[in-house]
Amino acid sequence: MLRLIHDILFKERGLIYRVLSLALYTPLDQEAQEELRLAVGQLSSITSLQNLKDAVNGFRNSWLEAWNMPREKLLEEYTRLFTNDYPELKCPPYETFWVTGERVIYGPTIKDLEEIYKTAGLEPQPGVKLPIEHVALQLELMHYLVSSSLTQEQFLCLQEKMFQNHIQLWGKPYAECLERTARLNCYKATALLLRDFINLEETLFKNHSFCEEA
Repeated sequence: MLRLIHDILFKERGLIYRVLSLALYTPLDQEAQEELRLAVGQLSSITSLQNLKDAVNGFRNSWLEAWNMPREKLLEEYTRLFTNDYPELKCPPYETFWVTGERVIYGPTIKDLEEIYKTAGLEPQPGVKLPIEHVALQLELMHYLVSSSLTQEQFLCLQEKMFQNHIQLWGKPYAECLERTARLNCYKATALLLRDFINLEETLFKNHSFCEEA
């Protein structure tokens, strides 16, 4: 029974990381948008993350609403939030900014992030032009680590390191900034789900260290 509870929790954690990652990719990526639609449809089956119920429902409903609006409106909002806003981006989607306050990429935490990729046996996907410290890619990596840990125990400690050394550093301040800055409900709801999920993940790793077991 405990193993079953563990598997359900990890599968549902992986799903949350996946939908957050896809939501923070460019809407120009049709494949990512289709995957997001499919993943959003799976959110209603979540049972082990009841504290996220309101945030999950808000996320699902807001994205269903967004897909009914003109695509140009979604693209315009994404551009303003993630790539180009005057006089500067309010919430840069890169870890280095939230760690150092500097508007650069490849800051002091990048070597550790590269090492996590290497240990996981991964390389950045061909054709993906985003730096690996981009929030969407970090959430995608965490989805992979959580999902892989269901069958390969070495990923248990790796997901803990990824969260504590990276996602925990930028997750909540970025989410709070995105919520304040976003105009469309889909991005506000994404920010709220990210913030609430980070809180749950902090509690999980505070109460249970997988690295100590490794």
